[in-house]
Amino acid sequence: LSSKHIREMTITSGLTTSMIPCCTCGTIIAPNSSNQCASCLATVDIASLVRRGPGGCDLVVHQCRKCRRYERESNNKHFIYLEPESPEMMALLLKQIPALSGKSTQYVKRAGVQALQVLDSMFIWTEPNSMRQRLMLTIKADVNDVSIQQRIKVEFIVRWKECPDCTKEARQSTWSAIVQLRQKRDDSRKGLLILELAIARNALMRKHILSVQTKKAGFDFYFPTPDKARHFTQYLSKVAPMRIKTTQSLVSEDKTNNTANIRHTLACEMVPLCRDDLVVIGKQAKGAGKLTGKLCLVLRVSSAVRLITVSPSREFDVASQCTELHSDTYWRGESSYRLFLSSRRLVRFVVLDVELCDDERDRYNSGDSNQVYEGPQSGVSKYALADVEVARETDFGVNDETFMCVTHLGHLLSPGDVVLGYDLASTVLSSEAEWSIENDVTSNFVMPDIVLVKKIKGGQDQSRVEVGDDSAES
Repeated sequence: LSSKHIREMTITSGLTTSMIPCCTCGTIIAPNSSNQCASCLATVDIASLVRRGPGGCDLVVHQCRKCRRYERESNNKHFIYLEPESPEMMALLLKQIPALSGKSTQYVKRAGVQALQVLDSMFIWTEPNSMRQRLMLTIKADVNDVSIQQRIKVEFIVRWKECPDCTKEARQSTWSAIVQLRQKRDDSRKGLLILELAIARNALMRKHILSVQTKKAGFDFYFPTPDKARHFTQYLSKVAPMRIKTTQSLVSEDKTNNTANIRHTLACEMVPLCRDDLVVIGKQAKGAGKLTGKLCLVLRVSSAVRLITVSPSREFDVASQCTELHSDTYWRGESSYRLFLSSRRLVRFVVLDVELCDDERDRYNSGDSNQVYEGPQSGVSKYALADVEVARETDFGVNDETFMCVTHLGHLLSPGDVVLGYDLASTVLSSEAEWSIENDVTSNFVMPDIVLVKKIKGGQDQSRVEVGDDSAES
């Protein structure tokens, strides 16, 4: 077009500013440095700039094959845990694009693009095993003083790269602290199972464990630093009562540089008492309160062991006949606490009748003797004293032999329930157990024939209940 035609077009359109036609399509536009309209500028290949990795290669993000952490920086020092399709993962991927991070501005400027800005970003679903991460980005770019906007698909290749922590773990003699967890009893597997479950549910505690070895009465946990090992033992002491001893051993020493390689050993010995065990508390025991010189049942094991007498008095409530046994108290008088029977000696009984004691009925102001605990919302305490009539499951329907006992499971049992308990009337005791009854138990203690421990479901396997499954109780 000649200048005369441009002048005529400007006058007929009534515009007050000078306009020019686009050098590509002829559309009348305001003047700009490229003399092109926005539609023609949109043909600029911004996608090739965004999809270009360092050195013109593909976009790559590194992940450790063993710990599944992603590399945050390219210096191979910082690896972090990221959830799939999380905001943190999106931020990491956007930082890996040189055109957006400002690391490669030369080839961007050569393409005539002054600035790139991300307006929106979202993940595109990919097969988990494809080793790919795909994004849909909305990019705003300034090309020759004109702003354009494009939607671009970007693909990242996930490649394996071992992190420094896993590299150190693969080498030999890299640990500096070891935690030796032990429980010295015949069936120590039951007590250690509680700690195994607690560790399995806490990912933060497992994060710094280099390796685990199974030993005869426990486990050995290896850690890179003593601080992480101490933090681990503090967590274990909240799950089960134990005593912790710390020792150090010198591996090597460099007197010239004044450095030394020292390994730390933290020995954790658990109290050898498990839930549902029968324990004899000697006459000389200190810290047992009213349970001194009695046969007791282990109700719960946490940071302390909760005990209750197996022959509760009807004149007192359940709480007054229980006590907490802490690890310090146990280890000071270890010889005063003897294991009488373990949960392997439990027998199944059938409940025939349940009647709460008079004091328990008066406490709840109700004449109903069949109140059942159904959780904290039921308004009924979990334990209550009751007179219960039971019969052995093996004898049920064969003979008429029944037993009467006082138990703390009054709010958990109903006629027809199946319950686990100790049959002291027919159990053959070891010589050590008989000696404990004759010498450690006071003369006024009444030995019961039956000790009820917990209610179970009718079709539930007894071996599952013995490991301490709380779901067996109602």
